[in-house]
Amino acid sequence: MAPVRFGILGSGFMARTYAEALKSHVPSGTLVAVALGSRAPKLAADYGVPAEPDAAALLARGDIQAVVIATPHSTHRSITEQAAAAGKHVYIEKPMALSVAECDAMIKACRDAGVNLTVNNVTRYRDSPLTAKRLIDEGRIGELRMMRISSPVIQYLPDDHGWGHDPAEGGGWLDMGVHMFDALRWFTGSEVDVVFAKVGDFGGRGLKRSGMAELVMRNGVLAQLWISFEVPPPGLGSQSQWLFVGSNGIIESDSYGKVRLGTGDGWEEVFEMPPFGLNSDTISPIRLKAFAAQVEDFAESVRDGRPPQQRPETGRAAVELVEASLRSSDTGQAVRLPLGA
Repeated sequence: MAPVRFGILGSGFMARTYAEALKSHVPSGTLVAVALGSRAPKLAADYGVPAEPDAAALLARGDIQAVVIATPHSTHRSITEQAAAAGKHVYIEKPMALSVAECDAMIKACRDAGVNLTVNNVTRYRDSPLTAKRLIDEGRIGELRMMRISSPVIQYLPDDHGWGHDPAEGGGWLDMGVHMFDALRWFTGSEVDVVFAKVGDFGGRGLKRSGMAELVMRNGVLAQLWISFEVPPPGLGSQSQWLFVGSNGIIESDSYGKVRLGTGDGWEEVFEMPPFGLNSDTISPIRLKAFAAQVEDFAESVRDGRPPQQRPETGRAAVELVEASLRSSDTGQAVRLPLGA
């Protein structure tokens, strides 16, 4: 069957990620055109496709069935609504949007237009988290009881990442928080009941680069989340580290490294992801594998007329948890989920 024809809106680091994935790792999809951002002409030239002058021109193309939106967070709602109105299926680079209200509007726009909508949930497709999830589901540590999630790294985004340093785009807690909150729900198979958090920015730049949260899941699992992009050198490891404590075992998992299983008197190394440069090796097949797997599923969902594996409600749920934790931080009170219930 013919591959699904994609346009990419955006031209930065993540746009190049998806362009390479579509070129080399997504059999069911192909790249047709690029638009938006100062780097769009070069990205398009590098992948041998035209650079359209704006989003409207790309969305008007009859040969494009789906779009990848890899633009600043504040633009996600408006571009999604435009794409839906043009009859294009929509894949959004996380976070889904800046607020739950925006997520709801996007879901409605795509539902009304009869197009698929999904949000990048790449942690669910990486080999290390998949290994940890399999061990949990197989009962290798008994009943899951407690979790510790940490992302203690030196820097939020490089200084040349312009819009990422604009507080209006949500800052580090939104950008990384949606990954962690989504995977928390996935690992536990449960929704969050209550969250208590404090989020801030020690550097005084308003980017919400540091925070801690305590969460209670509806199934009784207790979780701690620590995110900081203000840790001094040499840092404390990768931006996605997980500790799972069960009734009769422990799992340590680094989303970019090892998975270890602790039972009885010792530890067993179950898996180790091959190394790659997280921010320097954009087109590493190891890095791209997880992104490509979700894009492949999305392309197949368009082709086969079915919903994608990652429903838009998962992207919304992650944003809701970010919003709830910020509300807790502002008020000094624990916040129950769902918001507004």
